[in-house]
Amino acid sequence: METETKPFWQSKTLWVNVIAGVATVAGVFKLDLGLTPEVQAELATGILAVVNIVLRFTTKTAVGK
Repeated sequence: METETKPFWQSKTLWVNVIAGVATVAGVFKLDLGLTPEVQAELATGILAVVNIVLRFTTKTAVGK
């Protein structure tokens, strides 16, 4: 039985993590959001964890080549 796959660029998990990476880079370059760096990091980590858990339970198709 062959598993249905989709191209990597259609992965919501991939795009959420790309956005998280961009936010991390923005933090490195001191983008001011009116929050301390510690609070900003804690918020980003918490939000990313929740979003990844939700995506894990809603994912039905594997990423292929």
